[in-house]
Amino acid sequence: MDLRVLILAPQGRDALLASELLNKRGIVSEVCTSLDDLLVGLTAGAGAVLVTEEALALGNLTALTEWIADQPTWSDLPFIVLANGSARPRSNLASERLDALGNMMLLERPLHADAMLGAVRSALKARRRQYQVRGAAEALEQAVIQRTDELEKARASLEVALHAADMGSWDINMATGEARRSLRHDQIFGFTEIQPHWNVEIFLQRVDPAYRANVAAVFEAAPALGELDLECPIATVTGERRWIAARGRVSYEDGTPVRMTGIVSDITARKEADAQLAQAAKMDTIGQLTGGVAHDFNNLLTPIVGSLDLLRRRHGDDEKSQRFIVGALQAAERASTLTQRLLAFARRQALQPRAVDVAALIDGMSDLIRRSLGPTVAVVIDVPATIEAVKVDPNQLELALLNLAVNARDAMPGGGRLTIGATMMTVDGRNSIGLTEGRYVRLIASDTGVGMDKITLARAVEPFFSTKGVGKGTGLGLSMIHGLAAQSGGTLRIDSEPGQGTAIELWLPVSDEAILEQQHERDEPIRATQHAKVLLVDDEEIVRTATADMLRDLGYEVVEMPSAIQALSAIRSGIDADLLVTDYLMPGMTGAALICELRGKGVGLPTLLITGYASTGEDVPADVPRLSKPFRQADLAGRIHDLLASRKKSGVLRSVR
Repeated sequence: MDLRVLILAPQGRDALLASELLNKRGIVSEVCTSLDDLLVGLTAGAGAVLVTEEALALGNLTALTEWIADQPTWSDLPFIVLANGSARPRSNLASERLDALGNMMLLERPLHADAMLGAVRSALKARRRQYQVRGAAEALEQAVIQRTDELEKARASLEVALHAADMGSWDINMATGEARRSLRHDQIFGFTEIQPHWNVEIFLQRVDPAYRANVAAVFEAAPALGELDLECPIATVTGERRWIAARGRVSYEDGTPVRMTGIVSDITARKEADAQLAQAAKMDTIGQLTGGVAHDFNNLLTPIVGSLDLLRRRHGDDEKSQRFIVGALQAAERASTLTQRLLAFARRQALQPRAVDVAALIDGMSDLIRRSLGPTVAVVIDVPATIEAVKVDPNQLELALLNLAVNARDAMPGGGRLTIGATMMTVDGRNSIGLTEGRYVRLIASDTGVGMDKITLARAVEPFFSTKGVGKGTGLGLSMIHGLAAQSGGTLRIDSEPGQGTAIELWLPVSDEAILEQQHERDEPIRATQHAKVLLVDDEEIVRTATADMLRDLGYEVVEMPSAIQALSAIRSGIDADLLVTDYLMPGMTGAALICELRGKGVGLPTLLITGYASTGEDVPADVPRLSKPFRQADLAGRIHDLLASRKKSGVLRSVR
C-alpha cells in the first residue's frame, strides 16, 4: 500500500520544513510544486495530502475536485490544510474550496510541530484502514464474481437439462402474481418468444375448460400445502391440444409464502402412449374373450353342420327337405364365417400362409369386387404384375380385400371411386410402424367417401364397432383385417378425414418361398376304399358323436375316446387303430401332447388334428394336417383319404369286405 504524504506549499519554506519534519519521524513524503504536479502524485498513489490554504486559492481546483469525486467506493483520501491564520472571516469561495476536498482536517498556523505530526499520523492511520477495506472488498467482489459465474453456469446447465427433458421453468412472485419463465415454458404453450406478461389467470385460460376448476383449486391450495402437482390438457396459441405436467415448490419468509418455483413439461406423447397401451390391453382382453366364444361356437356348429350334411345326402330325393337343409347349411356357413372373423380379430384363426401372387389374386377377384360394389362405384386396379409374392393365407386375404371394398361402397352412398393399389416397401429396424426389418408389399384401398372423424378413426378396428346401423354390419371387418395383418407379420394403417375419403394400408411381408398352385376343395365326400379303424378323441360329446357319425357314414370303423389320456392308455393296451383323429384343446392332455407322446414311444400313427380354437400352439408338429371346426363331411373325408392313401403303400390296410 502507498502511505506517502504529498506536500503542496508553493510559497516560502513551508514545504521544505514539513518534508524534513516528516522524514525525521519516518514518514515518507514528496513535495509537489503545483496542483498539476499534485494530481500526478495522487494518480500514482498517496496516504494523505498536506496543503496550504493559499495553494488552493492560487490555482484551478476543477481537476482536483473531479479526481476526489472519482475515487473508488473504498477510498476517501484525507487532506490536511494549513490555514493562513488570518483573523478575518473566510470568503464564500474560500469555504467552498475547502468543502470540495471532502475528507479534510484544518490546522491553523502558526502551529506546533507535534500538532502537525499528530494530524498526519491520524490521517495515515485512517488511510491504512481504507486499504484494508479495499482488500476485503476486492476479495468479496471476486467471490461475488466467481459465485455469479458459477450460478450462471449452473443456470445454463439447468436450462440445457430442462430443454433436453422438454421442460420449461417458471417462478411466480406470490405478492404480485407475475411469473418469470424460460423460453421453453412459453414454447410449450405455442409461443415462439417469451411473452411480456404471464400469471395464473393467463395460464388457466389455456387449460381445457373441463379441467379448469380443478386446476384452479390446486393452485389455490399450493401455498398451504407447500407444493404444486398437476396434469391437465391445454389449448396452445395455435389451437393444438396438448397435455402438460406442472410441478412446483413454495418458498416462505417468516411463514409467509413469497415465491413458487417449478417446471412444466409436455407429456402429450406419454399420454398418447398410455392410451395406446390401455387400448391394446383392452383389445387383448376382448380378443381372449372373443377367441374363447368362437371356440365354443365352433364346437356347437360342428355337429350342426355335420348332421345337416348327413341329412342332405340321405334325403337327396326329397325336394322340400333339401330346401330346408340347404337353408340351414347356408345359415351354418354364415355362422362359421362369423366365427372365423371373430378368430381373425382375436388372432387365433387357423391361417394357412403360403406364397401368394398378389397381382394374380386381385386380378382374379376384380370382377367379384365390381359386381359387389355396383355400377355407381368405379373400381381402379393399380397393381403391377411384377409385384413380389407375399406370405399370407390367400383365402383370408381375399376376404380382407372384399371387406375393404364393401366398406368403401358403404362410405360412398352416392357413388365414387375405389382404387386398389400395391407398392413395394423396405423398412429398417427403426421404423415407426412397428414392423420387423425387411421387405413388404403395401396394399392400399382408397375411396372418395365420407371419411372418418378422429373419434371414429380411433375405434375403427374395435370389434363390433360399426357406423352402418343395426343389422347392416357386424363391426368385425376391420378387426379381422387387423388381426390377419398382425398374425401374418404385417400391420394395418388407416388414414381418413371427414369429406376427404379413407385410405387403408395392409402391409404384408414378402415371401421367399415358391408360389404353389392351390388345390380345389372337393364337393362330394370320398367314401372309404379300404377298411380302416379310426381312433377319434374329443372331450365334447356332441362334437365327437357328430364326427363319428360322419366317419361311419363314409365306411370307417370308429372307436371314440373322451380324453387324450384314455386314448393313450388304449393305444398302449394294443388297440389296432389305423388312424388318429384328435381335438387340439382338451383338459388334462392336449391333442398336441398326445401326438408328441405317441411319437416319442415310436408309434407312427397317421394323425389328423381338428380344432375349434383354430390357432394351435407351437407344440403341434409341423407335419400334422389340421382341420378347423366346423367342417363339412367332404372336408373330413378328403383329409382322411389323403392320410390313409399315404399309408396304403405300406400294405397295412385291408380291403373293405
